[in-house]
Amino acid sequence: MPADLLALDRDSLLRVLALCSVQDVLALACCNKELSQLLKDDDLWQMLAEQKWGHHVRSLAQVAPGGWAAWTRHRLAASSQPVSPLNLVQEQYQACPFQHIAACLLCTRTTGGTAVRHAIRRFLDHWPTPSAVIDASDDSMLEVLQPLGLQAVRLQAVWGLAHDFLAADWQSPSDFKHCGPFVADSWRIFCRGGGSLAGVGDKNLQRYLRWRLHGKVEEAGKRERAAGSRKRRASPPAEAGTLRSGRRRNGTAGGSGGGGAQASPPGQRRMTRAAGPSGTGAATSAPKAARGRRS
Repeated sequence: MPADLLALDRDSLLRVLALCSVQDVLALACCNKELSQLLKDDDLWQMLAEQKWGHHVRSLAQVAPGGWAAWTRHRLAASSQPVSPLNLVQEQYQACPFQHIAACLLCTRTTGGTAVRHAIRRFLDHWPTPSAVIDASDDSMLEVLQPLGLQAVRLQAVWGLAHDFLAADWQSPSDFKHCGPFVADSWRIFCRGGGSLAGVGDKNLQRYLRWRLHGKVEEAGKRERAAGSRKRRASPPAEAGTLRSGRRRNGTAGGSGGGGAQASPPGQRRMTRAAGPSGTGAATSAPKAARGRRS
């Protein structure tokens, strides 16, 4: 196979390599010494980038001499991931990180139904590269994006992605203006081969990772319902009458000034106030029977 590739002219070879992931390209280089030497040519990586993402690579990319290999490899898919029975929208575009990120942007805040999938497919078929998006007219793209709703916002987001994908020195899609954690997590999982559930907030991405780890599709919401059930079992119900009995034991009687006096148990002596010689009140205590006799 590597020998057959070397028999191709350079343009044909670039077309083949543009369809491969970084992992596949490096694997081919390991199989053939001549191809390995060829891939050390920085100019080849620049031509590969232009073949894959269009003519704006040359005008927008800020690459130091000798840096095209790293620049291009970062923007290629690191590996290919299995497609799950979940049939997530972005799974279909994992071979091309630009299209994958664009699909994530376009499917955000949609139902993900047939009309949405058709609109995203139509958009990426018409404008599959950053250069194609940059060169396209706004009206033509807005027409295709119309079924998704918020088409003006989506157009701004995908145009910004196309520009920054080539021009910015980005490390993760979260560096792009309109890309949040969902887009960054999806890119990490599908385009970089990430397998950790840590920090992944989207439930569909969580389900995909569990499917990839365990080989079976988890019913939507099953883990959440199970967690809620365990929480209810762990919390014993409150004893009946606890609140009311607590109020009876700690009840207070409010006064006109906002203060309160604690209720006295039956049989306990009560405090009365008697006038002292100086006109001040003095606290004395007497049984009920004694007070009754002093009439």
